[in-house]
Amino acid sequence: MNKALRIIVLLIIAALLSFLALFLARVVIETRGGGDFTGPVQSFEECVAAGNPVMESYPRQCRSADGQLFVEDVPPVQDPRVGGGTFGGCAIAGCSGQLCVSADMASEIITTCEWRPEYACYQGATCEMQENGECGWTQTPALQQCLANPPQDI
Repeated sequence: MNKALRIIVLLIIAALLSFLALFLARVVIETRGGGDFTGPVQSFEECVAAGNPVMESYPRQCRSADGQLFVEDVPPVQDPRVGGGTFGGCAIAGCSGQLCVSADMASEIITTCEWRPEYACYQGATCEMQENGECGWTQTPALQQCLANPPQDI
């Protein structure tokens, strides 16, 4: 092989190795949190934009390269009946519509967003002032039977 051909082959190999090194460096930067966002991470959105891993939880969580944990702000899932009105001074509250409380307190109540089979029983129940003067679910035979044996297929 003549000297000029060797030089050309070496230059091509050097160029390919350079491109490979740049590609691998970019992959490492992206997987370690150096994505599109530069600067200190201050929010969930910035954490995601920086290319940090997002945990598939609810709400989603993102851990930054320096170990900070950011939680996604999500509006609460609402039952269409929740917050939709009052019933004799009572209102349906709770993420799953499982509570019957004073209308004055309904906007202040925060619950976890979980679903339990017995919550389905309250979908057709009546939230109203009870004989003791407090808000509650009217304990009809149908509601009592449902709560004793809640539907399991929901």
